[in-house]
Order: sequence, then C-alpha cells, then structure tokens
Amino acid sequence: MDSYAPCPCGSGKKVKFCCQAILPEMAKIERLQENNQPHMAIQLIDKVLKEHPDNGWLVTQRAMALFNREAFEEARDGLIPFLRKNPEHPLANAMLALAVVQSDTMEKSKKVIHRAFLKSMADEHQLVAILAGKLVSHFLEIECDMAARQHMAIVLRLGSEEDRQRTLMAMLELDADTTVPYPLRGGHPLPTYEAPQEMEAQQKKSQRLYIHGCFSEAADILDKIAEVDPASPQLWHTIGLMRAWDGDELNAAKAFHKAAGLYENFDQAVDLEALAQLLDRRQKENSIPSRMVSYETESLSKLLTRLDNDDQLCRVPVMEEQTGISASYDILDRNLPTEKELEELSLESAPRSIGRLMLVDQADPSTPAAAHVTAIEGKRLDQSIQIFEAAAGELVSPAKKDEEELEDSDIISWYAEDDLVLTESAFFPPKTPSEIRQKLRKEFIDRCIHETWANSPQKALNGKTPLEASKDEDLKVALAASVRVFDSFLDRRDIILDQAELRDKLNIPHPTPIQPSDDLDLNTLTVTQLQDISFEGMSDKLFDLVMQRALVVKHCGFGYRTLTEFLKNRPHLVKENEQETQQAYANLADICSRSLKEDEALEWIQLGFEQTKSQGGPFEAQLMWKMRELQFRSRYLNDPELNHLLLELWNYYGAKLPVVRERLEQFVQTLEIDPPWENAIITPQTSGDGGAGWTAQPQESESGEKKLWLPD
Repeated sequence: MDSYAPCPCGSGKKVKFCCQAILPEMAKIERLQENNQPHMAIQLIDKVLKEHPDNGWLVTQRAMALFNREAFEEARDGLIPFLRKNPEHPLANAMLALAVVQSDTMEKSKKVIHRAFLKSMADEHQLVAILAGKLVSHFLEIECDMAARQHMAIVLRLGSEEDRQRTLMAMLELDADTTVPYPLRGGHPLPTYEAPQEMEAQQKKSQRLYIHGCFSEAADILDKIAEVDPASPQLWHTIGLMRAWDGDELNAAKAFHKAAGLYENFDQAVDLEALAQLLDRRQKENSIPSRMVSYETESLSKLLTRLDNDDQLCRVPVMEEQTGISASYDILDRNLPTEKELEELSLESAPRSIGRLMLVDQADPSTPAAAHVTAIEGKRLDQSIQIFEAAAGELVSPAKKDEEELEDSDIISWYAEDDLVLTESAFFPPKTPSEIRQKLRKEFIDRCIHETWANSPQKALNGKTPLEASKDEDLKVALAASVRVFDSFLDRRDIILDQAELRDKLNIPHPTPIQPSDDLDLNTLTVTQLQDISFEGMSDKLFDLVMQRALVVKHCGFGYRTLTEFLKNRPHLVKENEQETQQAYANLADICSRSLKEDEALEWIQLGFEQTKSQGGPFEAQLMWKMRELQFRSRYLNDPELNHLLLELWNYYGAKLPVVRERLEQFVQTLEIDPPWENAIITPQTSGDGGAGWTAQPQESESGEKKLWLPD
C-alpha cells in the first residue's frame, strides 16, 4: 500500500503512521480470507492481536472469519469490547449489527441495527443495505407493509446495482399486492412542519435520525416536541408515519387519529383517519382468529366415502399448488339443495360456507393421514367441528399435539372484528345454473353494501352503524374514512364500490378533485389521493403517467375509470398505441367481469376484437378475443349466441388451427352440452371476421338452385 494512503484499520491516520509494521501480516490474512480459510485466518489474527489489541482492521477481519464459520455469537462477543473503546467505527458497528441479527430476534436487534444505520451509512453503505434488507424481510413476514416499503427505499438508495434492481421489483410487487388494503400501499410523503423556535434543534436531530432510517428514535423526539406543540396536525401526521415505518402500527394509528382530528382540510383528515382505522383493525384486540383443528385417520379411503355422502359437506377441486392434499370440502350450515331446489335457489335458501376441510395423505406409510378443519373462531368453528365429527364418526380421532408446539400455533389468519359480518359466504353448488349463480352473486354484493355494511356497528364509529353515524356531525370524518376502508375491503375482492352513491346516501362530502397540471408530481400523491385526480384538462403526458400508476396499483375502481377515459375520451392516444389499446380492452373486460358487470365485459371484448380486426391484427390475436368471448358467453348456457360462436370457432378458426378443435371438444365436455358442430350441415360463407367461414344454412346458387356443401 501507499505509505501515505488512509490506513485500512479505520483510524483516520496514514498507513506510515499507523499499521505499517503489520502490513505483511494484513496481506496474508486477506489472502487466507479470500481463499476461504477462516480457521487459519483467525489463528494469525489472534497472534497479531496480542500486540495490537485495539486494531480495528484485525477485529473486523476476525469477525468476518467467524461469519464464514457461522459463529455469529462469538463474532458479536469479540466486537462489543472493541466498540466500547471505539464507538464510532463504521465497519465494526455494521458487523456487530449483522452478528446480532443472526443470533437474536429482530425486535432485540433493532436498536443495534439503527446504531449501525447512524454510524455506518456513509462508509459501509452496502452492509447497511443488507441490514435494511433484513428489516424488509421481517416486516413483510409480520405484514407491516408500510414499514417494509420504507426500508426498501433505503436498499434502493444504498444497495448494489443487483440489490437495487431486485428491490425495485419487490417494491412494485408490494404496490400491486391487492391483498394489502390500497391506502397502505405506495408512498406516503411527509407533510411540511416547522417546530417552535425553542424546539428547532430537536427537530433537526429527528430529521437526521429519519434520514438514517432510525424512525422510532425520530418519533421519540417528535413526541417531546408534541408536548410543546400538541395542536399541530402536521406534527402528529409525521409521528404517525415514523411509527408506521418502524412497524409500530398501534402507536401509528393513535397519531393518525390525532392528526385527523386536528386537520381543517376535510379530505386530508379523512385520508389519515382511514389509515388509522385500517391499522386499528390489524391489532389483535380488534381481531378474531381463524383456527385449524386437526384429526388423524387410519383409513383415508373409508373417510372419503363417508364424507362424500354427507349433505353438509361439498367436495371442491384441489388446486394444483395445493400439493399433498387428497381432498378439500366446503362445510355448509345446511344441507346441499337438490337439483330441483337449485332451479329456485334464492339468497335465503342458499347454503353458507362456514368452514373448510382438507384431507392430507402422509408420504410416510407409518404416519396416519390427517384431516384439518379450518374456520373463524366462535360459532362457525364450533359448528364446523360438530358437522365434521358427526360425519366422520369413529374413523377419526383428535391429532396428538407436540409438547413443544407454541401457543396459538393453530391460528391460520386473523379477521378484523368489524369485518366479520362481511365474511359471510353464500355457497352455490357446482350444478347451480349459471344464470342463477350470477344473479344471486349480484344480489349478495348489493345486500352486503346497502344492508349488511350500512347496518352493522363499528368501533371506529363509536359503536354506531354507518346509517346511524350519518346523522352525527362529529362522526363525518370517521364515517367518510369508513367508506374508504370499506372500498378497500371490496377492492381486495375485485368489486367496484360506487363511492359517490354511498357518500350521497350517508350525506358525506365528496372529495375535492385534485386539479391536474404538468408540474404535478404523482409521487407526492398517495394511492388514495390518486383516485381523486381530475381527468378534465389533463395533458396526454400526465395522463400517460397516471395510467401507468393505475396499472401498477390495480385498484379496480380507479383502473376502470382510467382505462375508460383512455378508450372513450382520448381517441388520438388509442390510435397511436395499438398494443396498449389491446391491453386496455382486455384489462377493462377483466375488471368488469370480476366486478360482476358481465354485459359490459362482453362489450369491451367485442370492441377489442373489432379494433384488432380493423387494424389488421394477426389471426392469433383475433382468435384470443373470440376465446375470451366464449369464456363469458359460456356462463349463460341459454345464450342464443353461444352455439353460433362455437360453430364459428370450430369451422373458421379450427380449420386453420387444429388445436382449437381439441380445446373446444374439452370445453363442451366440461360444460356438459351437445357439440353444435356434430349436427350442423355447413356451407362455405364469409364469416363475421372477414374470412371464409361456415354456417349451418343452405346456400343458394345464381340460378336459384339450393346446394348443400359437404366435407370432401
């Protein structure tokens, strides 16, 4: 090394005035580390450490060698004495945090990690990025989504190129994860806040901590500022974000509630109250678990026979990803309707699914097969167990519990107590006619919105129902936030809620539209605020960015509104972007289908086909639209267009692509309908898509003579 270069031990001195004497040993240790010889490296390090016990390079190299041997606790114990004397050493702080993370729980490791963030971020940014990544994994595991995303941002700022690319994809996946309520997804910009003059130094300290990712410590300081300035909504807003980014969702909710109560801006107050309500619902004291009760059986085949004959158990298909599962059943609160009763099925007579039953055949022949009953704790679980045990009888016995099994290890998931009334599931047996099934689904959703939700008490509304709260001026913000929370509940189930209609019904002010301008930074808008942006007067440049964000976020209502704006009101963009247009038609059809708007879904499919045809799209693209149409029409077997479509696919598309006919054969067999091509007499004729097709009608020649065309 250059004698006047900074010494690698981290002392801040030049090599000549620091570690010049042991440079040969340092080089040898480095070679041993590179050659994956940690044991020999440790022996040499220990020898040199006797004469240089406070050398930071030797101490950290020893920790690295111990890391290679997975001796994390020994590495930790070697770093702590050194850091007591050299508390600012960047690499030692980062190494200690990594050692503690590997040897202790994340909760106990967090303070050490935050210390490393402060001491090591400038010099050891890649190690700090690794630590931030550990926190990301932890927060994703415990479902603290806001905390996970904010720590992803640290990895994006500090990680290697590979880490940044991987983290960017993970962040986009999190933003698009529809199992997470949309108000909790995406970025949440900090509000502007100016502390009282006497607290300016404290505010600067909290800002430094925030920049270094020490969110809990920053929030602790802001709490002290709040004692001096308790009426600032921006301050409580900031505290709420810091607590949420630290994974402390209980205290984050409390801060958001306070901020919502202080903001004069109604829309801002509603957005924060919605965050608070969502975080409140995640707390265990506001939730009810779904539990799994397990049984053993010596004869799986006998048990299956008995269960298949029980009228309150309906066998359902096992998904491909459910490996190892022999059978799955819905447990019903009443007997399955007969085929005759299915014709007159109503919401009142339809069974309710109250639990699930899974049978698992063990790979080890000496281990008995297992049966698992899963349901929400309380009446549903008790009734599910009773139904299963009555059906199985002596063929099952309770599974033996492992003595080391943790308490509550039988919990599968948690449900917000206020959402329980919305988790009722109407069950439609497989042979329910499609028309009745779709009709009852729509009725069920409509009843859920206008009756069940509207008349169910909520903790967030002081125990009142939404209809009762609509008459209380003091609950306007909480009620408007509850509508947002309800929208997020339905959005996770792909149902579009007409929020405007519901607000009118409950006498709640509508959000003020966000006016578009070319200098509007979409990153300053939360996912909730994005829904309130006005398309009127929006430039094509900004609209393109909004549409990209909508496709990432996947909020069904906002996606519907954005794509409709694109296809109906911006024809010049449609003309310029053929591929995007095709995808927009397909996305709109999917959104409408999942939201039970089948007629509109079919319209978008037909428009997509016509657009592909008019643009001279490839044969395969036109075929895909026709197959989409078939998927939708097959839900109504009495649809007069269904047979016509099947014939068109068989005769025109199947003639050019034989695999289509194979798929159609499977399709009609699954639907249990007669193949229309087996009884039709067909003639060549121009099909609706512009090519030569076939119809079942006789063709008349120029002389007036009728002819029938037959194959060969």
